[in-house]
Amino acid sequence: MKKTLYILLLLLGLACVKVSQGEPVSGLVFPFREVSISSPVQNFITELHVREGAEVKAGELMAQLYKRSVELDMERAAAALRKREFESKGAQNLFKERLISEDEALASEIELRLASLQYEIAQEAVALREIRASIAGIVVERHNEIGEMVVVGEPMFRVVDIDQIYVRLFLTVKDARRFPIGRSVHLTFPELGEHSPNLDGVVDFIDPRVDSASGLIQIKILANNSDRKVKPGLRATVALAPEDVAVEIELPEEVLPEIESPSASGETEFDNP
Repeated sequence: MKKTLYILLLLLGLACVKVSQGEPVSGLVFPFREVSISSPVQNFITELHVREGAEVKAGELMAQLYKRSVELDMERAAAALRKREFESKGAQNLFKERLISEDEALASEIELRLASLQYEIAQEAVALREIRASIAGIVVERHNEIGEMVVVGEPMFRVVDIDQIYVRLFLTVKDARRFPIGRSVHLTFPELGEHSPNLDGVVDFIDPRVDSASGLIQIKILANNSDRKVKPGLRATVALAPEDVAVEIELPEEVLPEIESPSASGETEFDNP
């Protein structure tokens, strides 16, 4: 952790920064989400549906592994299920007419349930060979080609979501008090020059830990980037917005539970002496 922090501090140039109401600070831009997509099974690739730079939706098929053998298993399980459904219906009719015992009718019902489970297992085996996007975003890495064998857990794709961005700051405990959760800020990006967009963001996360080596705290600022003009890796200049400015950040529904909500008072643990 210390080595990583020192590298970030070198990039950010924040070792001795002082924050005031009118003095901006610098941070680095990161994607809102970045995921590595791998295969849950070992098999070889038969189809590739995306390339680097492609936009994908959550759940979209990205690659297909060999699945003929498991498809045959699924067809067999489907046939067995149909047979058990027919037998179970007949057993229930016979039981109503008291031609078979309750135990025999129950045994037929259990056999039907087991056949249904076998069919679901076969369906799952087919689905595991379909590599799908776990989030919506842009494919930035593709590591395999058709015909190659993939290993369980080995990265096949990397997808980033930059419709929102994070700006990471590293500040002293004293300076961090100026950035409570929910605080509005203005963001500019010097490396983009005259084409730099002016984004509004909010303080979304304050690390509860203080790095013992540097005495600094990590703060994350969240901002909308729907036009994708701001790229991860750029340097951002962060200035405090007036207290009465409210910034709305639109988040995907599936990640809302993961985002910490601002407190009612707007205070953080750094506000207390």
